Amino acid sequence: MREELDELLCKTYPKMFVNRHKSMQETCMCWGFSCGDGWFNIIDQLCSNIQHYIDWTVKNYENNVEYNNAVNAAKNGNATGIEEYFAGMYNSGDRIAEAIQGPLRDVKEPVAQVVVDQVKEKFGTLRFYYTGGDDQIRGMVSMAESMSGVMCEECGAPGTTGGNGWISTLCDTHRKKHEKTTV
Repeated sequence: MREELDELLCKTYPKMFVNRHKSMQETCMCWGFSCGDGWFNIIDQLCSNIQHYIDWTVKNYENNVEYNNAVNAAKNGNATGIEEYFAGMYNSGDRIAEAIQGPLRDVKEPVAQVVVDQVKEKFGTLRFYYTGGDDQIRGMVSMAESMSGVMCEECGAPGTTGGNGWISTLCDTHRKKHEKTTV
């Protein structure tokens, strides 16, 4: 992948690519993105979806903890927190009463930040190796990797996976160019 696209991904998703410039003893990300420019959009969208989801789980966790703390304080006679929580909302008085009488919210730990270990092409498709995450993120990565199998690695146009020896996913134009240079 071109250097400017590499830099753009690292700048846009600094939490995910925190290892990008570490040594080869620490990470395979030291080699950068070992794939063509055609998969940039897949990688960019994957990273966007992952980071959005992680940030949402953190926000959801914080919101539910705040809510539960406010409800518990209200049940113990201090309604300030619950009034602030529902301030400005429609029917805030009814919501406060329901919150005090109802159950606490389920507080799930936020999803661990994804840190990317390696991004490369292997057997004609994208490989995205990382630590952190959960099953939802595993599904996102699996989807992105499968999409790369029908998208030209060089230009992003529709492509097919194949080749003699080195397997790659390329459009007809890039497949012809590749065959000329390998013969």
